[in-house]
Amino acid sequence: MTLRPVGGVPVARILGLEIRIHLVWVLILAVIAVVASTEAGTLHPEWNSETRWIIGLLAAFAFLGSVLVHELAHGLAARRLGLPAGPITLLFFGGGSSVDQAAGNARDEAWIAAAGPLTSLVIGVALAGSALLAESNPPLWVQGAFLFGVLNLTLAVLHLVPAYPLDGGRILRALVWAYTGDERRGSKAAVLVGRATGYVLIGFGLAVSLLGDPLNSVLLVVSGWFLGSAARGLDRRAAVEDLLEGLRVDEVMERDTPSVAPQLTLDTFAGQYIDRPDASSLAVMRGDSLLGLIGVSELRRIARRRWPTTRAEQVMVAAPALPILAPELPMRNGLEELRRTGLDGLPVSRGAELLGILTRRSVVAAIQRRAGEQERDGARTGPRWGPFGRGGPGRP
Repeated sequence: MTLRPVGGVPVARILGLEIRIHLVWVLILAVIAVVASTEAGTLHPEWNSETRWIIGLLAAFAFLGSVLVHELAHGLAARRLGLPAGPITLLFFGGGSSVDQAAGNARDEAWIAAAGPLTSLVIGVALAGSALLAESNPPLWVQGAFLFGVLNLTLAVLHLVPAYPLDGGRILRALVWAYTGDERRGSKAAVLVGRATGYVLIGFGLAVSLLGDPLNSVLLVVSGWFLGSAARGLDRRAAVEDLLEGLRVDEVMERDTPSVAPQLTLDTFAGQYIDRPDASSLAVMRGDSLLGLIGVSELRRIARRRWPTTRAEQVMVAAPALPILAPELPMRNGLEELRRTGLDGLPVSRGAELLGILTRRSVVAAIQRRAGEQERDGARTGPRWGPFGRGGPGRP
């Protein structure tokens, strides 16, 4: 299990939402550019190679723009419902983080999931429809608008496939959740369909390879593998949340947290702190007031030659990027905040009083403790759940 959000390189901030791009997009853009330039040469053999490559690059970045607009719609829908929205990380099948927030109810989750496909559908119909109404032999910019419209329509259709982590899988999860009143059952349904879709795509990919189409074969197999992996990730995530069920943030947080003054330079404390096996997060305090937190991972990214001239207040994470957790907050929500922010820890406060820090290490320790308790309970009571349901053969 990872508590960090999916990685990516920060590239922009749009409408208040941080945008990150996963490095896999380097490969995606390259493949699209090559395919589009090849198709342009086939359709217009009179074009020189420079023109074909320009068309290929424009098509690649048009696709990236389509995905970005799609994911922004998710983030804005989440923010409108009062949920944390960001950062948005553009992935192979779209985005993550903003749409990964745990909605408080099935209706909110369905609306957030549907916002992306609906936006892509509206843009696609508007652009492709307008281009089709143009005169015969339209200019190049009209053809480009038609291509951009088709890309958005393709995104809308693709994301409505009911397989997690696609939006259709999230909508399926929300529908089952609403029907049964059980979020866990919704997750199980999304996992089953996601795995099945992944296996089908891998099967199609292998069949296509036998027909002599290696490029589409690789794309199908990679797509199937991605869907299967994402479904397994959702299953593991649900299992972790089950282990934390009933726990509050103040039952898991670390209470004895070290602190430093904001004016101290890193060379006065960073060396001995990052070498400690229990190092996680360091509170930056002015008197009894919490100013921010410094995670050990942030300290390790700063070159030692900069330590004598860098003060604690310059590297700490402070509000609004640093959420403050209430001690009675359910651990599921605390874990969601850790996932969303990607920080090493989050402060737990009652009013102005700092009670402790919820760290990734303390969460892992709580999960391991609960798992050990379940194993001991299972050894005493015998098998309860197996692959065939309650009482069937399998692990406890």
